[in-house]
Amino acid sequence: MAKKKNIIRAQNIVIFGAMGAGKSSLINLIANQNIAETGSNLERCTLTWTKYVLPRLFNNELQYNIFDTMGIENPELELEPLEYHRSIKNASQLLRALDACGGTNLLVYCVQKGRDGSALRSNYQLFREVLYQRRVPVVMVVTGLEDEEVMEEWWERNRTTLEASEIAVEGHACVTTLKNEAKYEASREAVHELIQRYAAVMPVLGGWKKEEGRISAFMRRLSLRQPNPEDKRLQDKLQKDLQGQCGMKPELASKVANTFTYG
Repeated sequence: MAKKKNIIRAQNIVIFGAMGAGKSSLINLIANQNIAETGSNLERCTLTWTKYVLPRLFNNELQYNIFDTMGIENPELELEPLEYHRSIKNASQLLRALDACGGTNLLVYCVQKGRDGSALRSNYQLFREVLYQRRVPVVMVVTGLEDEEVMEEWWERNRTTLEASEIAVEGHACVTTLKNEAKYEASREAVHELIQRYAAVMPVLGGWKKEEGRISAFMRRLSLRQPNPEDKRLQDKLQKDLQGQCGMKPELASKVANTFTYG
């Protein structure tokens, strides 16, 4: 008699934010161990997404899969379009991988103290509004607050600015990721509470493109006819969203939309 396979119940947590926001340090804070590389080797750390498996993060029999995404900068700035497009393509591959393993339970927006407001809005809009279309809960973790006497006061001072930038999150944590700080343990507890409280019970698939049935997808791969008009409609809508909500220039938005639509 064949042995019954153990089904692993897992939650998928995506951490996103600008390059240098402290995403890897945040992952180490969550795990309470150094599992993500930090420091000056940014190219190796940020040219791809990385999955970290935490089988016993909490006492709830759940495995937590933490996905560290490639840093995405503000498209409104004079940055190298190829580099931005590469980071977006990386996000596309991550979403496909997440959908293949069930979906996403929580988005964690990692923000560093002192970041430009327009860049904050652009990253938020890309993940929250465009890619997931408000279907996945999102929380914010603000890092670099070790100099604050009371870290939560940062939120009180900046709440109005965030609201003016149309950034709305279900919950937040103001933290330090420096281990030699007395506030480190309190920071870890605050982030753990965010994850446990706001992660969706059931994972959500990416909302940017409806999945085709297996048969229709197979037939399309065999067919030499023109692409499905529905794909073109989705591409045009995504391009419009990227330009209007994320501030992308038309040429770059067209390339990004094509990446998400056709892979």
